[in-house]
Amino acid sequence: MNRSVEGRRDMTARRDRPQRASRRLIGREQVPPPVGAVARTVQEAIDIGEAISVGAVNLVKNTARAAISGARDVAAEAGSAAVVAVRSSIGAAREIGGDLGRISGLVLNGTFGAARQIGNDLTGGGAKRPLAKATRRRHSRTSERERTTKRSA
Repeated sequence: MNRSVEGRRDMTARRDRPQRASRRLIGREQVPPPVGAVARTVQEAIDIGEAISVGAVNLVKNTARAAISGARDVAAEAGSAAVVAVRSSIGAAREIGGDLGRISGLVLNGTFGAARQIGNDLTGGGAKRPLAKATRRRHSRTSERERTTKRSA
């Protein structure tokens, strides 16, 4: 035994007998269990704790995988919905544009028809030549002053 100078036992000194590892490594060859009843109970408690901790790790890992997979599925659905919304908007805009084009054509045809009818009414029932141009009065080249002096003379 390790003794201090005064002959008392040193509590921090190492003992002469060999030390055992307190933890068992998972996946490696196991050390045979100790023989005593207390030691067996402690070993069973350690085994149960190990099983519970491995189960908890697997549970957390599987939950994380499921959450990531679910998030991926939700993102894919959101992307698909966005694509469908954009395509639907483009289709609606194309249909509205087509309707506007058809209506514009009808409006122009109606306008030209009304103008043709008005023209027929003005020409006296469908004359083939347009209205005669109004004659303009021609101004003479003489100035206003010259005209007034010619009148007075």
